[in-house]
Amino acid sequence: MQTISWDKVQHALSGSIFRVAPSELKLGHTIVRLDRDWAETPWAGPTLVLEDLAQKAFLKEHCEWVVIDLDLATNRYRPPAWRLEPLNEALPPIPSRVDALQRSSLDAKALKKGAAVYADLHARAREFAMGFQQTGEVDAAAARDIARRLCEAINESLAALLWLSRIKDPRLYITQHIINTTILAGGFVHALQWDAERVETAAMVGLFHDIGKVRLQRDLLFKAQALSEHEREEARTHPQIASELLRRNPEIAWEVIAAVQASHERPDGTGYPRGLRGDAIPVMARLIAIVDAYDAMTSRRAHGRLLSHQQAMGVLWKERDRQFDGVLIEAFIKFLGWVTPGTLVKLDDQRLAVVMEMRHHQGNQPVVRPLASSATGVRIGGELVLRPRFGGGQSEGPTIADILPDNHHEITMRELTKQLFGVLGERGDAAIAGVDARDLLPEEKLAEAGADVPQSEAIQYSQESAGAHSSSPTRQLALADGLRVLIIDDSLTVRRSLQHMLEAERMEVIAVDSGEAGIREVRHSSPDLLFLDILLPGISGFSTLRRIRQLTNGKDLPVVMISGNPQATEQFFLDRIGADDFLPKPFDQADVAACLSRLLWRSRLPQADALKSSH
Repeated sequence: MQTISWDKVQHALSGSIFRVAPSELKLGHTIVRLDRDWAETPWAGPTLVLEDLAQKAFLKEHCEWVVIDLDLATNRYRPPAWRLEPLNEALPPIPSRVDALQRSSLDAKALKKGAAVYADLHARAREFAMGFQQTGEVDAAAARDIARRLCEAINESLAALLWLSRIKDPRLYITQHIINTTILAGGFVHALQWDAERVETAAMVGLFHDIGKVRLQRDLLFKAQALSEHEREEARTHPQIASELLRRNPEIAWEVIAAVQASHERPDGTGYPRGLRGDAIPVMARLIAIVDAYDAMTSRRAHGRLLSHQQAMGVLWKERDRQFDGVLIEAFIKFLGWVTPGTLVKLDDQRLAVVMEMRHHQGNQPVVRPLASSATGVRIGGELVLRPRFGGGQSEGPTIADILPDNHHEITMRELTKQLFGVLGERGDAAIAGVDARDLLPEEKLAEAGADVPQSEAIQYSQESAGAHSSSPTRQLALADGLRVLIIDDSLTVRRSLQHMLEAERMEVIAVDSGEAGIREVRHSSPDLLFLDILLPGISGFSTLRRIRQLTNGKDLPVVMISGNPQATEQFFLDRIGADDFLPKPFDQADVAACLSRLLWRSRLPQADALKSSH
């Protein structure tokens, strides 16, 4: 599915504008754009009101997608997320009260169900991240299943799920950030009273919104110092990487992919990757941007200061209508309230406490449990209902004097959760075992392996060789330092992946996205090796190769063809196309190393010291 630039649909006026698969059209929909010229259809354009099923049948046969404007339609039915990509959509109605969390209780039954879903979500998030890191693929059916389970649990256990989202381990930041944003996004949409399909869509976006980061280099993500401009640009590729790879899976809803790609756009137009503004940013992208930022600010991470719930809310409010949608910010603050289940607080009598829930009785009354130090650590005390007021003044009983960051004084929510089961009448160790990250990932691998150790994008080092050039397979090949490599591929993911790996092996890499640009580079830079994709915009990879072979400095250039077609065969490219080798997608570091080894063995690449005399 191609990306359609916003300026190409502006002529359709503002409103609820969507790209949809023709199969999702309903009679009465107004079509304002096709994926082909109107001259290739029976209609003059530039709009078409769908009036009969014969028109729909023609569009299904000849078009992959069409653009509809519901504001111009007689039928304002919004197609499902499955084959719908928002191009311009106003926010759905926001209720005056967004208080589902305040009306949710934290009892034994809710905590037990919430913990089971949380443990499953933790395991699935690791599987998604590790699978995506290694293959660029995700299990869409598993993602939909956990999204549906989460939606069911939200109805009964919203307070419990918010409590569990406070379990934070900096060594598992990426996995837990995915989990927490999934819970927050699903819970927020539930509280907004939008339909169940959009709750599931929000949960899916939460699962996938940051998954592109696991295809970036580990050193980039976990660098303690400020990022350079180049490194910031590199980090900003993760939404595009994720969306490109997710588009390969026909089982992922279009609305989910659109939201993932636009998750770092800003209403004022200063976001990335496309600089979209206002309603041109999909609703789910606007929503996930808020919960993503909130969880990041309230977590200990490599970049950024750890903030309390109250401080994070202040930052969000300050950035309304600039970085975040102002209407959604107001609704999100109503959703979470001034304290949430699991928030650590200091009472005005200097005791520390943890918030359980909010009760509605003569105002919002926080319910807390004071925390006391013991020989075995911090212990949870009895339930205490506070006055419906925040700090200061004279009143009977204690009030909240300050809101503290998560893990304040090394108080871990994992241990408090185990205790809470016992306090509520359940066996804590048995009930919460699946939530403990150490039961899900061996201790020695925490933050050193698995989902939270991103490698390069499409090509990963093995765990033994990661970060050590001397043990890398390409380094064992004794290739000449300074080998000049040209990559021609329209996929940002592939270009970045190959470039990272080859540059780490001291190769000089140039990457372009079209055959025309590649031909110019061959003329200008005389590369020693070419990686060439088959499917390119404009002239194809086959035509590009033929034209390169006609150039004097392209006749003997070793060429590796890249293809994502599972039916393609190596022999076809070697015998009929005139390439030197073939690399099928998806590929990993071992595949590339084997390809280089074959070229070296056939004397198609210069070995150490051989390059100095040729350049």
